[in-house]
Amino acid sequence: MKRTDYAKDEVLVHPDTEPVWRLWDQVRNQWRAGAGGAYALDYNTLFYLLDRMRLPEDEHEDLFDSIRVIESEVLAIWQEEQEEREAEEKRRAKA
Repeated sequence: MKRTDYAKDEVLVHPDTEPVWRLWDQVRNQWRAGAGGAYALDYNTLFYLLDRMRLPEDEHEDLFDSIRVIESEVLAIWQEEQEEREAEEKRRAKA
């Protein structure tokens, strides 16, 4: 994600999704990365925060699953952006 993707003046969050967005705000910069870039959230941080919340097991699982959906979407966006950059580099190299 880029700053322009989420840095808006006003963000409306449905009350049912507020807990996951609050948790996401705390872990959104905790990525595992290698030579190819980020590939997964650091679940150690996520589990620590979830444990500190002392939620019932079903709520704990719901939040974890929701974070994994967000993680997957962010990674897909980053992959798409990487592919676009590579395609642009190839076009420039041919020109």
